[in-house]
This record gives sequence, structure tokens and C-alpha cells, in this order.
Amino acid sequence: MIRRRSVLTAALGGAGALALAACQGQDDAGGGGGGSGASDAGGSDASALAGVTIGGPADGEPTVSFSAPLSITRPEGKVVTTGSGEPLTAGQSVITRSVYVNAADGTVLQSYWKGAPESVLSVVPEMIGEPAAQFLTGVPLGSRVAMTGWQRSQDGSTFALVQVADLVEAIAARASGTPQTPDPALPAVTLADNGAPSLEAPPTGNPPTETQRSVLIQGTGRPTAAGDTLYMHYTGWKWSDGSTFDSSWERGAPFSFVLGQQQVITGWDAQLVGLPVGSQVELVIPPKDAYAGSGNELENETLVFVADILHASAPRTS
Repeated sequence: MIRRRSVLTAALGGAGALALAACQGQDDAGGGGGGSGASDAGGSDASALAGVTIGGPADGEPTVSFSAPLSITRPEGKVVTTGSGEPLTAGQSVITRSVYVNAADGTVLQSYWKGAPESVLSVVPEMIGEPAAQFLTGVPLGSRVAMTGWQRSQDGSTFALVQVADLVEAIAARASGTPQTPDPALPAVTLADNGAPSLEAPPTGNPPTETQRSVLIQGTGRPTAAGDTLYMHYTGWKWSDGSTFDSSWERGAPFSFVLGQQQVITGWDAQLVGLPVGSQVELVIPPKDAYAGSGNELENETLVFVADILHASAPRTS
């Protein structure tokens, strides 16, 4: 579905958080997690975080200092300051503000306080690694945490990193608001107990030649706007046979992108503007607004999506 960003946000972010021990060649470096609310996670070898000093104002950019190069041999995590919010639970997603520091030389690779967007962190082992998921489970919202691990950039380079992240706000697990009358011309949708959508039956008849949108749930949040970073759950099906080709629900974590920046197909950029946060929308997108001419295996397919708008972060103005 996504046209991946080439900037560092995508290289490091994925689902928005540093994926501890996620890179090939490092998978065997991590040990067990520290358990719920633990102060660190990892095996029994030397702690890299023990040599890292973290300062800075509680509501501003953290300072991260250490003697470079910092040798990271396992994923670790520790709570720098403890927040007063509810503890994170397994499978939950949270908005974070992070700074990423290269362990090789101490340089800041990316920082929310220098213009990088907020990101979403999902406490899902498949997305961020088992050690990180175990460490973060039980950490209160409002906390500032430090983690070490590795990530691979799009050019294939692997970075050993220190991430310091503020756990800002939990996001909803599904759309919520007022159910709307669906468009009877579009495929009928049913929702599982957890909110995951499915089609009642494969689409029939000729697909539309123009993109169609039907709001299934009207949210109560602010309307989305170009430049927002959207966090959403979605599933996509082929009109031709009703088969699923992509689903964030199946991956267990929301998807994020910047609206109106050509990071996704045209049908998304055009149709996800002006929707109140909390909404659920069905889109039927013909090839011209999807993958026509791209060489993608879906280039000749009309696509059906159901998307939940879980959160929208406006771009930073300062």
C-alpha cells in the first residue's frame, strides 16, 4: 500500500519506534526483557546505557552524551523519568516524541525537537522486538525512556542507536463515533469484535471508474489536513476477487504517513483529507488513483479499503 519515505523517519521509524534487535545480524544479540515496568531489558552482558548520560528539560529536547563509539551488544531499555499516566499494555499504541543518536559518533540522526514528526510506538513484539515490548509493558504514559538497538536505513546501512522517547499519548485501538448509513453501491462491510473490518462478500459487477468514498463511522476529533501525520488501521482488498492484499490489523500495529506528501497512493492523499479523527471510511479506488503504470502487481486492480483514522499530528510550526 505504502510508498515508503526515503527520509530518516521511515528508515528508523517503521511503526514509529526503534525496533530493538530488529536487524539481520543482530537478532541474537538480545536477551529476555525486563518484565512489566522494568528499568532495563536485555541479557547479562555489559550495559551500554550505563555509559549514557541523559539530561535536558522535562518538556524539551533530551541531551544524550556518551564516549563514542558506544558498543551496543544487546537491546536495552530504561525509564529516565516516570510519568503519571496509565501503564502501557501489550498491543497498545502510543504517540512518542523521540531523539535518535548514532552510537558510532554521538551525532543526532533525527529529533522531534528539530522538526521530525511525532511517531507511533506499538507494544507489539513483531513490530519493535520482544525485548522492547517486554520492557515497555507497564511503563506509565508521560514517561521518558531510553532504548538501545539497531536499525537499517533504506540504503542498507545499519545503525547502532540510542533512542530517547517521551511517551506522550495513547491512541485509540479502533474508530469510534456515530455509525453512518453506508453507500449501498459499495461492498458491504462487517466488523469483528476488535474492530477489524471484513467484506461481507466479494465485490460484484463493474468497478467504478472514479474513486468512491463512504463514511462508515463519523468521528468527533478535529478534521484531518494536508501535512498531518495520520495514524490509522486499514485493510485492503482487490475488487476482482475480494482477496485481502494488505492489512495493518493483521500486522497488529497502526500505519502512519504524512497526508498530501505522495507517500501513499493518490486515492488516499485525496480522500483522507477533512475526516474527523475517530472516523472510519470505505474507499473504492480505481487503478488511475492507485498503482496504474507503476509496475506494481496491483497496477490493474481496483482496490477497496476500510480505514480507521486513529490520530492526526499536525506539523510542527517551530
